[in-house]
Amino acid sequence: MRQSSRTRRRRARLGVDDVTAVLLVSANAKELAEFYRATLGLPLEEEEHEGIPPHYGCSLGDVQFAIHPAGVWPGVAARNARSPVISFGTSDLDRVIVRLKARGVRVTGPQDHEFGRIASFRDPDGHHVSLIEYASEHW
Repeated sequence: MRQSSRTRRRRARLGVDDVTAVLLVSANAKELAEFYRATLGLPLEEEEHEGIPPHYGCSLGDVQFAIHPAGVWPGVAARNARSPVISFGTSDLDRVIVRLKARGVRVTGPQDHEFGRIASFRDPDGHHVSLIEYASEHW
């Protein structure tokens, strides 16, 4: 197991400044971690922190992405839990879509927007995931 010990850059205190973590609760955390490894190539590793049951996590830029087993969040069933939309940035949306479809994932889009292109899908637990390829002027 890997102990998480990453250091974040200090930022100006302006209220909400950035996303620090995206946490998912799953009835089968190991299987969901395997899904994200296989479809998006995320480097999820088993992690353990004092007082928190083992889970899977990785750093994506300044954001920690983690999948926790159901039961960690008392009273919230994995399928009934309301989840935020998770947005991942990419510099090659078409390549990611091909990878997802090759693994049987149903992808919606891409759709063009003023700031770039977006595609989306649902993971095995029903979480909505979006992929954004920002237009060059927005990098």
